[in-house]
Amino acid sequence: MAPRLLTLLAYIETAFANHGSRAVSVPPSRSVNFHKSLARMIFADGSGSILLQNFTLADGQICVRAEFSWKGTATTTTHSIYPQESYDWLAAADQLATAWLAGQTASPPAVQTPSSEPAEPVMEPVAATG
Repeated sequence: MAPRLLTLLAYIETAFANHGSRAVSVPPSRSVNFHKSLARMIFADGSGSILLQNFTLADGQICVRAEFSWKGTATTTTHSIYPQESYDWLAAADQLATAWLAGQTASPPAVQTPSSEPAEPVMEPVAATG
């Protein structure tokens, strides 16, 4: 029951349209690499992209991993789908579209504002291992 990545991308695009998203007001570009089981949809409005990867786990279970990225941020999010018999791909596409839209609003572009004061260095916590 290997998923058809281009079909899933089409379902996701339809879900975006059903949610009234401007990301698909102009048809996005799609690319697929059948040899590597990868498919990508890049939104024409420049708002981001969705990358799908299909693979089989060690126990034989199929997994589709979706990686979301948005313009203006280095943040990415992944969601995994583990389809079973009679899997509802339309519902999965709607969940992926909803998650991408939620992440887009939660991750606004980073905007640098000029400041007259020097910025304080950010100290990252360090953990010792050994």
